[in-house]
Amino acid sequence: MRRALGVFTQLWLFSSPLHAACTVAMANASFGSLSSFTVRGTEQQTSANLVVTCDTILNLLTNDTVSMNVLSATVTSGTRPAMKRTDNTTLPDVVPVRVCGTSSCSNTTETAVGQTYSWSGNTLLGLLTSKSYTLPIYFRTVSGQSVTAGPYQVNVTLNISYSVCPTGLLGICLGTPQTGTVPVTTQLTMNVSTDCITISAPDVNFGSAPLVSNFPSVSQSVAITCTKGSTYTVGINNGVNAGGGTVRKMVNGSNSMSYDIYKGSTSTRWGPSGTERWASGAASSVSSDGTVNTYNYTARMLSGQNTPPAGTYTDTLVVDVAF
Repeated sequence: MRRALGVFTQLWLFSSPLHAACTVAMANASFGSLSSFTVRGTEQQTSANLVVTCDTILNLLTNDTVSMNVLSATVTSGTRPAMKRTDNTTLPDVVPVRVCGTSSCSNTTETAVGQTYSWSGNTLLGLLTSKSYTLPIYFRTVSGQSVTAGPYQVNVTLNISYSVCPTGLLGICLGTPQTGTVPVTTQLTMNVSTDCITISAPDVNFGSAPLVSNFPSVSQSVAITCTKGSTYTVGINNGVNAGGGTVRKMVNGSNSMSYDIYKGSTSTRWGPSGTERWASGAASSVSSDGTVNTYNYTARMLSGQNTPPAGTYTDTLVVDVAF
């Protein structure tokens, strides 16, 4: 009896699973509330999470890619997004912001408007969480900006492109990768607060003279460094020898000489309270960046007093800023 030998071929049919487009979500970011001098002197960094979620297990062999293109911003400074005052849009003040895909955000690693940054390979593998990638995007301010106090904001639109491959055995891509490009917008905010950081008040020296009436007037300046455009007043107390009164005195033991401080070259007294204080808006001069106000004053000996015994006469005054 002879048996027929046959060859049987088993045919397996596969069909590529259909996948919906991945979803892309982007959070907003805030730099918080900062002094204008912190904004000017130190770069500040914050971040917001970009989340790409797909309906398939993402590729453990890291063949996936996600990229962001900085498409546009509501306000720009050169090729960077820039935060601008929201309560007074007529002001030119802006704070430029770097956009980066890494925490070491700098001039060499930022993604300018019109440029693209991509995540792939081991970078994505380290961010893998089941069916989604959570990608922090970093934003860093550019220092050196002298700005007024107030709320600042910019909306940045990013085009997020992805290519995500469903995996099978040994990480082989099954079917067509999920691809797409989705625009997302993130809002960056910052509140800049008013601050005053320095008072420059040099000593006053009347020199030497044989008679009180021979002492010359001394013209000098006090310089106050405060937030650009801020409103404040500057006062000078009556010194340590006024004894509760308003007459300023330099003393040597029990002897004294009376003098006073006047605004500019006028006879208007510069004092500690009320209208005697000097308003910031009436400063003698303002620096080009708007932060340093200078107040010129004249110190004079009061007339009609007797000349005390020879000696060195001193007083100590306190300059204060109220803002």
